[in-house]
Amino acid sequence: MNNMVNQDLKLKVQFLKLKSAWEVWATEETLLARDAWVKGVRKPRDLLREEERPKRDVSLATLEREGLVEVLPSMTVREVSDLRKIPRDVDLIVIEDSGDWFAPDEILEGIAKLGKPIIAEWDKWGYAIHGRISKYRLRKFSKVKRYFTMGVKDLLTTLNALRGLKKLKHMKVLYIGRFPSHSVFTSNGVTFEYIREKFGTTFIKLSLNDYIKAIEGIKEDEVKYLTEEWRKKFSLLDGRGEVLEKYAKVYEALKRLLKECEANAVTVDCAALPNIDYVPCLAFSLLIDEGIPCGCEADLPALLTMSMLMGISNSPALMGNLNENVTHSDIESNIVVVNHDVVPTSLSCPGCKVRLRDFHATGKGLTPYVELRSGVTVTLAGLHWDMDSLWASKGIIRWTEDTVHCRISIGVEVENARKLSKEAFGHHVVLVYGDHRESLAKLADLLDISFYPL
Repeated sequence: MNNMVNQDLKLKVQFLKLKSAWEVWATEETLLARDAWVKGVRKPRDLLREEERPKRDVSLATLEREGLVEVLPSMTVREVSDLRKIPRDVDLIVIEDSGDWFAPDEILEGIAKLGKPIIAEWDKWGYAIHGRISKYRLRKFSKVKRYFTMGVKDLLTTLNALRGLKKLKHMKVLYIGRFPSHSVFTSNGVTFEYIREKFGTTFIKLSLNDYIKAIEGIKEDEVKYLTEEWRKKFSLLDGRGEVLEKYAKVYEALKRLLKECEANAVTVDCAALPNIDYVPCLAFSLLIDEGIPCGCEADLPALLTMSMLMGISNSPALMGNLNENVTHSDIESNIVVVNHDVVPTSLSCPGCKVRLRDFHATGKGLTPYVELRSGVTVTLAGLHWDMDSLWASKGIIRWTEDTVHCRISIGVEVENARKLSKEAFGHHVVLVYGDHRESLAKLADLLDISFYPL
């Protein structure tokens, strides 16, 4: 987990103190439990466990100091009415150790109705030793999203998934062009409202004319500094230096539209652009670097997958076609190819310079190309057109190539290229550095969608 979490993705945690088992047993009604369990000698290996020092302290207090979470003042709950004090914008409820063993059902039901994920209190090692014991494991509570963790990896995997969920729920997409897309189909039942209800994501729709008007409305002097910065930063080929100002305007126009619409993600129905000169490939690449999910061709399943992975990994992701610019030899060597025209520049290999070239050898447009880091583990993933299932696979980048149409091709070695090529669903796939399959699986559970490891 990246310790420099974007402030918008910091998880807001509410710690709840319910009547613990130790409080229940410390009464005259349970004399044996009081005298032997509560007041008696401590279990010797429990004491030993408390003295053990982890390689990484992941106690809630430490995670807050590291900036990964924001912990609200703890709250004691004795009546259902106490739950009204919990802020609506909390992302996670943590219940004190053993607090959900004997709590009245009406209180547990009240917590469940808040619709927030619940985690049992964990120690500095990430272990919720008593987490397996809970009324929430009764079948009547089977739909409650309640988790308990066993170790650092399990805890961070869970928190990463929750961050992916938060990214989705807080995403407001600037959708530019026709819905549905001209080049990517989706299920007839998938609408903006359906996506809002299922994922929490909302949309602002603009026309391609709105987009072009915004670009044309940017003055030359407003992008002069940006243009000069790009000339120093990027290698310019195919005469792109002569039109660089135009694409600085595209970038600036999208930034302004996002701000005006209070949006934090964008997608364009690229296939219907009236002129190749308006392609947003470089702008998208840079915006993704800034933490803004950008979807090509108005592919909403891919955009949502990108948002999930950017939230989980706290890093940029890219989308692309699966197995365009692939050879038979690639697949028989367990290499799949991800191919597109958008590449976040921060994914470049050390010392590699970004090259700006034309769009598909047309002599028009602008697309970036840069070598990615070879040998790096990545996650490939996709969301079904019906938006009811998610797949993911681990791979290793073996090569990057400038294939012109589309500009960048990434060769990824996977366990079984034939199986992945047959069973992966969704139009485009998404790639991100790192192995995030477990967090995606947990996020799928949070969203009540199916998960398929490939």
